[in-house]
This record gives sequence, C-alpha cells and structure tokens, in this order.
Amino acid sequence: MLVTAHNRVIPLSIPAGFVFLGEAFFLAASLLFALHPEAFAVPRHPLGLAGAHLFLLGFGVGVLLGAMHQLLPVVLETPLYRPEWGYPVMVLWSLGVVLLASGFAWVPSLVPWGGGLVLVALLFFAYHVYLTFRQAPRWNRVATALAWVVFYLVLTPFLGLLQALSQRYGFYDPERLTWHLLAGLGGVFLLSILGVGYKLLSMFTLTHGVDERVLGLLLFAANLGFLGLAMGERLGYLLLLLSYALALYDTWRILKNRMKKALDIGVRHYLLGLLFLGLALLALPFNPVWAALWFALGFVGLVVTGMLYKILPFLVWTHRYAPRAGKEKVPLLKEMLPEGAGYGAGALLALGAFLFPLFPGAGWVYLLGVFPHVYALWEVMRR
Repeated sequence: MLVTAHNRVIPLSIPAGFVFLGEAFFLAASLLFALHPEAFAVPRHPLGLAGAHLFLLGFGVGVLLGAMHQLLPVVLETPLYRPEWGYPVMVLWSLGVVLLASGFAWVPSLVPWGGGLVLVALLFFAYHVYLTFRQAPRWNRVATALAWVVFYLVLTPFLGLLQALSQRYGFYDPERLTWHLLAGLGGVFLLSILGVGYKLLSMFTLTHGVDERVLGLLLFAANLGFLGLAMGERLGYLLLLLSYALALYDTWRILKNRMKKALDIGVRHYLLGLLFLGLALLALPFNPVWAALWFALGFVGLVVTGMLYKILPFLVWTHRYAPRAGKEKVPLLKEMLPEGAGYGAGALLALGAFLFPLFPGAGWVYLLGVFPHVYALWEVMRR
C-alpha cells in the first residue's frame, strides 16, 4: 500500500500539489514541442532548453517529489521527519522552474536566479530526506536507490547553476554540460524509475519476495556507467546497456512471480516505457539528440503518466474515502480513474514520442495526448 499508518498525516495537498504543478509544466513543455519542434533538434537552443527544463525539472521532478513524500515512509518504515516541509520545497521549486524556463526563452539574466531557487529547494528536500533516513529501523536496496536519486537531485541543479554562472564570469567548460545531462537524465530519472519502479511494479502486481540483489547490481553498474560516460570512456556505455539488461531481467522476474495476473494501466505504461529506454540506448552512440528525445518523451513521459494513474487514485481514495469505508457507500478504487482516457492518452503520447525525432510535426500528436491524461487525473480529484 502507498499510504500506511506511518504517513497518513501527510496532507493530500502536498503530493497532489507537486503532481498538478508538474502537470501544468507538462502542458507548457508539450506546447513548445508542438509550436517550436525545430528548437529540440538543435542542442542548446533557447526554446529547447526552456522546454527540456519544463518537461524534466518541472513535470518529471515535480511528480517524483510528490511521490517520494508518500513513498519514503513506506520504503523506510518510518514517518517523514516533518511532512509540512513539503510546502516550502514546492514553492521554491515551482518558482525556480518558472524563472529558469523564462530565462532560457526570453530573459537570460533570470537563469541563475531560477537555478538558485531550485537548488535551495532540493537541498532543503535532501536535508528532510536525510533526517527521515536517520529514523529508519532498517535499510534495503530500494532505499539505496532513493538515496542515490536524492544525491543526483542536488548535483544536477548545482552543475547547471555552475554552468550558467561560468558563462557570465568567464570560466565556461562545455564538458560540464555533459555532466549535468548525465546527472539529470541518468542519475535522477533512470535510477528513480528503475529503483522506485521496482517497488511500485511489485506492489501493483502483488509480487512478494523477489530478491533485491539484482537491483543492487543495477545501481552499481549504472553509477559506474555515468562516471565512465562523464570521463569519455566507452565502457560507460556498455555498463548502461548492462543496467538495462538487469532492469529487464528484474521486470521479468517480478511479472513471472506476480499474484495479480492481469496487467493494469500503470504496468502497461511501465513496460512500454522500458521499450523506449532500449530505443534511446541503442540510438545514443549514433544520434544523441534522438536518444535524448526518446528517453524523455517516451521513457520518462510514459512511465510517469502511467504511475500517476495508480498513485493518485490511491492517494485520493485513502485520504477522502478510507475513513468512511464500511460506514457508508464509497466508490471502489477502480472506479476512480477513467481508464479509457488513460489508455487513449498513452497511445497518443507513445506515437508522438516515437515519431517526434523523425517527423517534428508529431509534436502535435504528443500534445493531443496530454489532454486526456490531464482529464483522467482531474476526474480522479473530482470524484
């Protein structure tokens, strides 16, 4: 279960606030994909940088922060140290994303301010996580994955802010952009999805007792892979391929031992996202721009939207209806989400993500997929 006695005190407004602010950034980024596809075919295009940060830092990190406020107590078996600290993190992070995107698109002087606010927000979040980890009665490999994710959540904006300031003060180094990309795309999103996804996939399929040692090996190989790529070593790429193979093996073991035989909407999105991850890794040595687009739009986009179809209904039902269950008629959990809209959104997002690097006009297909996705989540909140 995503909500236990440990974390019932977390107000719904904290995870939901992160999610719906993230959804606003998702819509804004998708509009840029549709209106200015040429910006995403050229590295470091101002509008491309704005869209990338709206999508990854706004949408991806926003949903991740909201989910971690609920997931940490479950993984660590201890309550959050101070749940209300989520509010200042939310305000600083969201304002920082707005300033960053505006700075990249129109007013470059805003970029360091936006990056600074994001860094402060994530440092505060990391401190909160550290205090929560100190209370944990035991440790496991999913907790290790979360610890690495928090490390990269802080490292990524630090490297980005350093890059922005270096251009102003004359110590610019293009190599640091590669470090920033590796920390963000790899450290934050690859490790969070494969690490947290391991836990969520097991929960959604009712799989118990899967050996976590493969996840530990995956984390080791992935981190060495990031370091290798940062140093320009080909071995880094091979280690990332090994990490992907381990993720596929772990996913196969989870599905093989599942008690819930039908694959629901969240699991189907996760599996489709893994296909995009493989496509991105195959493309990486030949066309890094295509690889980044398939990674972000396909892997991150599909997995995050799919997980929201499971996480948000459970949170809303638990906070709104659980205390009344057994006393009066309440909706069933499966009735909270209009699955047809979710599947339609997934089909459009997958098609748009696949075609966008090949046919830039496919950005409109991706944008169309955002609307049924947002509608599905809005219906969850409304019921």
